[in-house]
Amino acid sequence: MKKSLFIITLLATMLFCGCEKDPADNPGGGNTPATIDITPYLGTYLMSRHTELVLTVATFNIPIDRDLDVETITVKKDPQQDYGIIMTSSDGMYLRGTVDTAGLHLQNDTFAINIDTLGVKASLQAALTHPVIAPPVNGVMDWTSVASGTATATVPILGQLTGTISGKMHYRNVLR
Repeated sequence: MKKSLFIITLLATMLFCGCEKDPADNPGGGNTPATIDITPYLGTYLMSRHTELVLTVATFNIPIDRDLDVETITVKKDPQQDYGIIMTSSDGMYLRGTVDTAGLHLQNDTFAINIDTLGVKASLQAALTHPVIAPPVNGVMDWTSVASGTATATVPILGQLTGTISGKMHYRNVLR
């Protein structure tokens, strides 16, 4: 009889302890799961872009520090993914991303610039790695992405030159 009572008590203890929620299942803490809300990101933004790049050719470093044209960026809900967004721009950007409790995770992006002027033909290609983007504060979305890539140029007399690109691109909306 003592053995049966011990087994029943042990089973009841295991049942009550086994039903406890794992804190990893509830990142928001408490009794309710964290809420993911993509709506703060949705909308149309007039976005400024500032580059701080360095083009390195052989032993020469050429800084490229300039403001690019302001562009219109639209962020819409991605109908194919839970908590997903699609970010497009008037400049041809098309990015997908997802929102979680930490913020917006954009896919990496690439851009290319081709130059053909005054006998110089150049091609710049760079990849942008985006950080986790916090929800807009007072309607302002702001982040800095890391850029890296390659450059080639054909210059009269010097011929074909190759180089690397490194730096960052800062995005900040000026109007929403």
